[in-house]
Amino acid sequence: FGSSHFSARLFAFCGWRSSAMAAMWAVSRHMRQAASRHALLCSRTLATSETAIAWPRPGRVGMIGVGQLGSAVVGNLLRAGLEPVLHDAKGRELVRPLLAQGASWAPSPRALAERCDVVMTGLPRPEHVSAAMGIGEGANAEEGVLAGLQPGAVWIEHSTTDFNNTARIREEVERRGAKAVAAPLTGGMQILKVGKMVALVGSDEETFQKVKPLISLSAPRIVRCGEFGHETVVKILSNMLCAVQDCAMGEAMMIAKKSGVDMKLLFDAIRVSSGNSFCWETEFARAFDGTYFPDFTAEMMAKDIELGQGLARKLGVPMLMHGQVAQIYEACMAKYGRDSGSTIPVRLVEDACGEALCDEKTREAFKDWTYTTEIVDGSYTVVHQNYDNPFSDIGHALPQK
Repeated sequence: FGSSHFSARLFAFCGWRSSAMAAMWAVSRHMRQAASRHALLCSRTLATSETAIAWPRPGRVGMIGVGQLGSAVVGNLLRAGLEPVLHDAKGRELVRPLLAQGASWAPSPRALAERCDVVMTGLPRPEHVSAAMGIGEGANAEEGVLAGLQPGAVWIEHSTTDFNNTARIREEVERRGAKAVAAPLTGGMQILKVGKMVALVGSDEETFQKVKPLISLSAPRIVRCGEFGHETVVKILSNMLCAVQDCAMGEAMMIAKKSGVDMKLLFDAIRVSSGNSFCWETEFARAFDGTYFPDFTAEMMAKDIELGQGLARKLGVPMLMHGQVAQIYEACMAKYGRDSGSTIPVRLVEDACGEALCDEKTREAFKDWTYTTEIVDGSYTVVHQNYDNPFSDIGHALPQK
């Protein structure tokens, strides 16, 4: 139909009664809500770590690199009863709590690969991945993954790393009769810990189907990115955009504060405005709890910007914006430390203005705040928890489980 006025006249002409129209819209609304509930149920069903895994057998999957990302993935493997084998260059003491939960330790990457049908890596930088695999300058080839990798095994790369380096390692993996899957994870560490991450996956189809249930324990929301390589580009670009938002947030927040705008009002208003973003919804609170740390360090963010700049140079793309963002993160790391949180550019603005953004009222509003996420109509949606929602009268809540 055309305009609502024309529709009303047409209904009157046809003799339709208002009650019939109301029933029609009610049925339509019910169908939409039912579809939404079905889609939500499907996503949540996939997100469980209780799913039975037929392959690999318990004790035959390993993780090299047990930091923020690796330990969260290992937690999901443990909940599925897979008894993962662990190795980290920082030593056994780092993973002692995970060993107490049923994981086991391998003294070297080679020893881990010799025991496993699936070898996962979750390491900070390309050179760390190369060292674990046993290739590159200074690497111990005799104790690397490639020295112990079994024919028919699968290497799953969860790190956000250099595309060219990953491609070189893939060649070495396949030369030994094994397969490679690039599967960087995105969506926030808090979401990874509960097994609801997004995986950007590059792999041949047969291997992908083989490891899909395993990847789904941590990341049931899988985006296929072709054979190999594009998934890494997409992940790097995603983090680069987050870096820009982290730098812009502090400036916008300080303008509002100095203008006398209530900070909780600012947060809520932007959430339903065109300036909203995942970083705004999930990192605003980190400026008010004083951590500036959304489970991701400034050093890791700077690394991803560096990887993006490398791609840009290779492809001849100017980096006026991200060049400035890279400098901001370098300044933050010099002033606050490389392990400071990736939201730290907000503090740089606070210090430059000599004024803290946080106030007692806003701190109280966020004291119990947390969040989860859902995929709604194809978009990543933040669902706030333990937070007063002022928009309940103009929106609708997602259906409950």
